[in-house]
Amino acid sequence: MEQKNKMEHQNKIEDEFELIKEMTKDFHTYQPILVPNGDDAAIFPVSQQKGQVVCIDTMVEEIHFTTRTMSSFQIGYKALAINLSDIAAMGGTPKYFLVSMAIPPSWNASEIAEIYRGLKFLADECQLDLIGGDTVSAKSALVITVTAIGEVEEHVQLTRSKAKPDDLLFLTGRLGDSAAGLHYLLQSDEKRASFPSMEPFMNLLFAHQQPKPHLQEGRLLARLSAKGAIALNDVSDGLSSEAHEIAERSQVSLVIEQEKLPLSPELKEFAKCVGKNPYEWVFHGGEDFVLIGTLPKELAAQAAEEFSRQNLAFYPIGYAMEGKGEVYLQEKGHRAKLAKQGFNHFVK
Repeated sequence: MEQKNKMEHQNKIEDEFELIKEMTKDFHTYQPILVPNGDDAAIFPVSQQKGQVVCIDTMVEEIHFTTRTMSSFQIGYKALAINLSDIAAMGGTPKYFLVSMAIPPSWNASEIAEIYRGLKFLADECQLDLIGGDTVSAKSALVITVTAIGEVEEHVQLTRSKAKPDDLLFLTGRLGDSAAGLHYLLQSDEKRASFPSMEPFMNLLFAHQQPKPHLQEGRLLARLSAKGAIALNDVSDGLSSEAHEIAERSQVSLVIEQEKLPLSPELKEFAKCVGKNPYEWVFHGGEDFVLIGTLPKELAAQAAEEFSRQNLAFYPIGYAMEGKGEVYLQEKGHRAKLAKQGFNHFVK
C-alpha cells in the first residue's frame, strides 16, 4: 500500500507549465516556425512579409468561469478576449477565430445563444471572422475552446526571451482590478450586504467580466521593435507568474519597484473596505490581460511619447539586470525575491 501511494504521488500532476514542457519536449519541428510552442502564441511564415499567429485557450465551467459571477454573454466575450490578449502579446492583428463547445444538459439553447452573442460583440469590435468550430455534448460542465488566428510582420518577434540586462520593465495598464472584482462577485449575498455600495467600484467588476485585450498597445510595440528587441507577455496568471516567465526565458533577473506599480483608486478603496492587501491581487490575482514587457532604456522616452499620443497607458515599473531567471520586489530600498505564484490548474 505504501509503495502504491508513493507511485500515485509521483504520477500526480502538480504544475501545468512543467507538464506542458515535459509532454512536448520530444516533438519534432518539420516546418519553418518563427515562434514555436512555449510563448503566448505560435507564429509560422505564410509569405516573405507576414507570419501567421495562432493560439488556443479552453475555458471549463467551475474552473475558469461560473454563472454566479458572469452572464452567458460575458462568458462568450471573455472566451474570445483571452485569445486576443495572446495575439496582442505577439504584436499581431487578429483576423479569424474558431469555437468548439462541449455542452451539458444543464445549459439551454437560449443561454448558448447568449454566449455566441458575447463572442460576436467582441469579434465585431475587433473586426474578425468566425470561420468554424465544433459542437458536442458533455455530461456535466460546459467547455468552450477558442482558436484565434492573426497575422504579424515576419520580422516582429516580441517573445519572452528578448529581455536584456538594463532594459526597462513596463506595463500597459493597471493590475489587480479583475481579481478584486472577482473577490466581490464570489461573496455570498449575506456578505455582499455588509459591503459598501458597489456603484463606485463597477470598473472592478467590468475588468473581470469584460476585459479589454490590449491589441492597439501590442501593435505599437511591434512597430517600436524595429528599433530594439522587446520582450512581451500578457498578464493572465498574475504579475509574479508572468514576470518570471520573461525572466526565465531570457535568463535575466527582473526588479519590480513596488512604488511604481499602477493601482487604480477603485482598487485601493475597495481593498480598504474589505480589509485586504491590494498587492495580493496585483501580484497573484491574474486575468488583467494588460501587457508586461521589457525594452531598451534608450527607447523608453519614445515609447512613453507614442503611447501618450494614442491615449494609451505606459507604466515603467522596474528594470532587468544580470541574473538567471529570478524576479525581485524592491520596496523602500529593500530588495527581496518574489515568489512565482499565480493561477495554476493543478495547484489547489
